[in-house]
Amino acid sequence: MIKSKDPIMSSIKEYAKDNNIDAVNAKIEDDYIIPGMYGKRVNEVKSLMSLKSLGIFNSTFLIFDDIKPEVSLNNNKDKIIISGNPKKKSISLVLENDESNTITYLISNKINASLLVDVNSVNKNPFFEQINNDFDNYSKVESVLNKGKINTNICILGRSNEDFCLRNKKYIVKPSKVLSSGNVLSIKKSLTSGDILLVKDSVDADDINIIIEYLKSKDIKLVKLSDLISEKIN
Repeated sequence: MIKSKDPIMSSIKEYAKDNNIDAVNAKIEDDYIIPGMYGKRVNEVKSLMSLKSLGIFNSTFLIFDDIKPEVSLNNNKDKIIISGNPKKKSISLVLENDESNTITYLISNKINASLLVDVNSVNKNPFFEQINNDFDNYSKVESVLNKGKINTNICILGRSNEDFCLRNKKYIVKPSKVLSSGNVLSIKKSLTSGDILLVKDSVDADDINIIIEYLKSKDIKLVKLSDLISEKIN
């Protein structure tokens, strides 16, 4: 009762009313899932204790609690991820291999992307997030990624690897769109927040620049795949 009448607590409560964010549940349909998003809530008691020493309200020193969605990706890892949460205003590029013509362009422009790697290409391009895609030498690549503490635990769904991904308890991801040199304009028109875009070898720097400029015009960010499918607030 005393705390509730404290003027700093009153300011905390007012701030919380406008800035608490509700968690968003993951969306599940059949075998597919779109990840949810954590919410955040001002911890009023801890925030008051933090601010008491200042003697005034300052939102910089507020303490927040993460709020986990009731329906979460982590409780449904047997489902196939087909998109990031559209509320993130982001998409991800997944490069098919390290021979892509876009590699140099993306590195020089410091553009986030994820790269499918095998036993011969793992760690050759450390600028990119690396995703194990070598199902003949999976354990060897896993060992390298684990040693470097860069394992995303993501499995890109192919024609015959779903059971393998499930057995290894990976996040199974199915790209929502495939970008090739012949469909750049049609893909550009159809892009939406949350898309996971598999980039084929035939795509060159000019093609990818068209996509990037379009995303800028829509205020959509390019992020690593692990960030796109994460339910944590980045």
